[in-house]
Amino acid sequence: MRIGVCAPLSRLEEAKALGFDYLEVNVTDIGRMSDEEFADAAAAVRASGFPVLRANCLFPGEITLTAEDSAADVIDRWLQRALPRVKALGAEIVVFGSGASRRRPDSVPYAVALRRLARVARQVGEVCRANGLRAAIEPLNPGETNMILSLAEGACLAAMADHPCVGLLADAYHIALTGEPADDLLRLGGVWHVHVALKDGRRWPVEEDADLRAFLRALLASGYDGCVSIEGRSDDWSSDAAKALPLLRAWTERL
Repeated sequence: MRIGVCAPLSRLEEAKALGFDYLEVNVTDIGRMSDEEFADAAAAVRASGFPVLRANCLFPGEITLTAEDSAADVIDRWLQRALPRVKALGAEIVVFGSGASRRRPDSVPYAVALRRLARVARQVGEVCRANGLRAAIEPLNPGETNMILSLAEGACLAAMADHPCVGLLADAYHIALTGEPADDLLRLGGVWHVHVALKDGRRWPVEEDADLRAFLRALLASGYDGCVSIEGRSDDWSSDAAKALPLLRAWTERL
């Protein structure tokens, strides 16, 4: 497996020096750059030789996806601006988390919101296909949104989208926080991307942790052999990377 870290492009050289395999950037940050800022960012990535393989936070919070006034043309304009840029940086998969964007207003029934999200997921899939990307739906936790709160819901949304460029992400932190069984990774038939962090404080995995070990055991049993991104808090990258990277590599090799 390749182990990366979720961070802005400003930390690209630091991530490379610490021994990570790649960087996972923020789609919204990239999409909001001016043309000049993006040209400079792309040049920096090329000069570094360090891969940017994943990109999260697909939609900015001001774009609503489940409300009655959600506009397909607004969604499309954003995707047409942001996705070619993350592809140009080298990304292969974008993460459809965006909890604020997909939050269901109280006035919208769950079934209606779910159907709207499925339409958006198909729309995302089409723009991804045109740009040589794939999109992984990220189930979150109730503190971040009220739609798609489990691997099972995420798998159902991907099935409703019914698009070859739309799949599922598994996040160890959200799974541990909600108490979802890690073995659902096996039952649901595989994921396209993975995020990890400790349940306690969403910290980098710098110590032995039963929840994370159970998650990784199920992940390996499912046949997953892709990228694993640390998405969490660290007060000291240098110190935490020296602990987290060997620990994750050892766990994924021996479990």
